[in-house]
Amino acid sequence: MARQHRKRFSLIRNTSASFGVVFLRWIQAFLFIFKSPITVAWTLTIAGLITLTALSVPNLRATRIAAKDLIVTFDNPPIWLDPSLLTELQDLTRSHLAAIPVGRQGLINASEALEGTGWFASVEQVSWIDTSHANVDATFLIPHARVRTRNIERFVNAMGVVLPDRDGRIVSSGYHFVTLNAPEHSSPQRPGLRWDGGDIIAALQVLRLIYDKPWALQVKTIDLSSWSSNGSLTFFTDTPCQLVWGSAPGQEVGLEALASEKIARLDHIYRDHGAIDRGRSVGLDITQPDRIAKIGF
Repeated sequence: MARQHRKRFSLIRNTSASFGVVFLRWIQAFLFIFKSPITVAWTLTIAGLITLTALSVPNLRATRIAAKDLIVTFDNPPIWLDPSLLTELQDLTRSHLAAIPVGRQGLINASEALEGTGWFASVEQVSWIDTSHANVDATFLIPHARVRTRNIERFVNAMGVVLPDRDGRIVSSGYHFVTLNAPEHSSPQRPGLRWDGGDIIAALQVLRLIYDKPWALQVKTIDLSSWSSNGSLTFFTDTPCQLVWGSAPGQEVGLEALASEKIARLDHIYRDHGAIDRGRSVGLDITQPDRIAKIGF
């Protein structure tokens, strides 16, 4: 029994001695490394960089950039957009980004401000390209026609949604927009809402049918004043000529010619005369089932 105790004590003593030797050698290696000036210099350099990085992050987050020093770009702005309106939207974005320190909240504020203007179907993202350059990814509402009442003119998109109004130009010069004149209902109270009325819907349906026609530029106005009494639309050309279109596409009544037949007739006149009104200031009715009739004859 005594011999077993002596063996256990010897094992413990030897194990302790081994740990002591390893620990002592580790201390000696540590002291040897840090006796080297190069090692100490590298250690201090790395520690300094870590400290500077930690200190610079709060400073970067607290940075505020003046609006005049900010660059704001839009992804693929539409070619119809007047440069003055694009500048106005860029300035709005700058003002919100410059109002608070650089960070996520400024981007959120700018995005909400752009959405509130009414010029966009959606604002997907406002993001930082770098600390002085922000980019806007957004989808503009596209003007499809101009609607005129006795008091105002407003642009609407293909679905009749009203675009905002402004003192300056909205679309660049040289773009042709048919005017929908004398609608049955007044304009919505604010942009982003659809203009009520079957007459607006019918006129936009007609425009979708004729916009790719070479003679579409000759249509200056679609008059809606007769819609409430007989459900009819009338074209006015630049000549000027009054050209009765009739019902909304697909809603033709009685023996009225279909929309496809009306367009085929206008195509034929254009090919023969270069103008859908033959260049004459006369009234034409293309609703008849078998012919184009002169109004008043």
